[in-house]
Amino acid sequence: MSPKYKLPNSKPGSKGNLSRPDCPYCGFSRCWKHATYERKGFHRPKSEHQHGTVAIQRYLCLNPPCEHTFSVLPENVLPYCRFFLDGLIGIADALADGMSAYRIAKYQWSLSLRVILRAVSQIKNTVTPWLAKLYQEATGTIKTGFQALTQAVLKTICCYR
Repeated sequence: MSPKYKLPNSKPGSKGNLSRPDCPYCGFSRCWKHATYERKGFHRPKSEHQHGTVAIQRYLCLNPPCEHTFSVLPENVLPYCRFFLDGLIGIADALADGMSAYRIAKYQWSLSLRVILRAVSQIKNTVTPWLAKLYQEATGTIKTGFQALTQAVLKTICCYR
């Protein structure tokens, strides 16, 4: 399985290293906090306070043959996407309620239509398959549809709604 879909298994750590994920490349359980970086440029709805960066934790695998570094994204941050998960859910819900992409872009997000169309494309082509892999990995069953998957994944994995 590709490392980008592997769910990290949290292990209790010591001192400032409160939870350590297993290495997604080799599965080794001893990984150490390596560094952090700032992920920039997130789109936020018009009504929310705009803040541009999110801190992402990097880890180093302590297995000598592996020694890969990898990131563990916070709950609401998706790989390769400038929208938070709740933003994509909001866009998908608005589309399901019959709102046009133009109205979403202009009145809800204050973004260009192309950005919203790109988000819709990401929902269909990137985020939905990613969520399907996460759900299948966590439960062993298959589920389809963006709204159904997000609800199921949030209940199964994240526990934050």
